[in-house]
Amino acid sequence: MKKILLTATLLTVVTAAPLQAAPYYGYAQPPMRAPQMEQAGPDEVLREGMGKLLKFMRQPERPSQQTIAAFLQSEIAPYFDFAYMSQWVAGPMNRRMNDQQRQELAQSIEQMLLTTLAERLASYQNQDVRFFPARQTGENEYRVRVAILQASGYPANLEFRFYRSRNSWKVFDVSANGSSALAFYRQYFTRQMGSAGSMPRG
Repeated sequence: MKKILLTATLLTVVTAAPLQAAPYYGYAQPPMRAPQMEQAGPDEVLREGMGKLLKFMRQPERPSQQTIAAFLQSEIAPYFDFAYMSQWVAGPMNRRMNDQQRQELAQSIEQMLLTTLAERLASYQNQDVRFFPARQTGENEYRVRVAILQASGYPANLEFRFYRSRNSWKVFDVSANGSSALAFYRQYFTRQMGSAGSMPRG
C-alpha cells in the first residue's frame, strides 16, 4: 500500500526527543495469552488502520484539526493499548501506583499521542512507504517495520511493536530510526513526577 499516512505522522511523535529504542522492562506484567483462534496478524492490523486513516485524509475537502482529532479518538486509538504502555512508562513506580494513578497516566499518554497526531495531520503530505514482513521478537510479540520513501535523502524507518491481547494485536510502541515513543514518554513522565511529586495530568 502506498502513501500511508499513519507512518509519517507517528514519525513526528517519536522524533521530538531522540532516544534509543526502549528495551524490555522486567517489571511490566506479561501480556495476557490469547485463546487459540484465528485472528489477523500484526502486519494486517497495521495495514487496516493505515488504510482507514488514508481514506479519511483523502476527502475532497481537508478536514479540520478538530475533526481529525475526533476521528483519531474513535478510529485509531483502539489500535493502541495505552494501559499496557503506561506500565512500561511508569517502570518500577507502577507497583506503587494505585488504580486511579495508573488510569491517569494511561489517559495522559493517549492525549499526548493523539494531540500530536492531530497537529501533524493538519499539514499532511502524501509519502510512499514500503512494508516489511512482521518479525517475531518474543513469545507474544511482533515487530513490523515500515520504510518511508522520501523525495530526497535516505528513507525513514518506523517500527511498530505489537503484542497479542485477548481479542486482537495491539500496538504498544512505535520507534522511528531507533527512537522509541515509550522511551520518550518514560523520560518525560519521570521528570514530571520527580518535580511535582505526583502523577502528572495530560
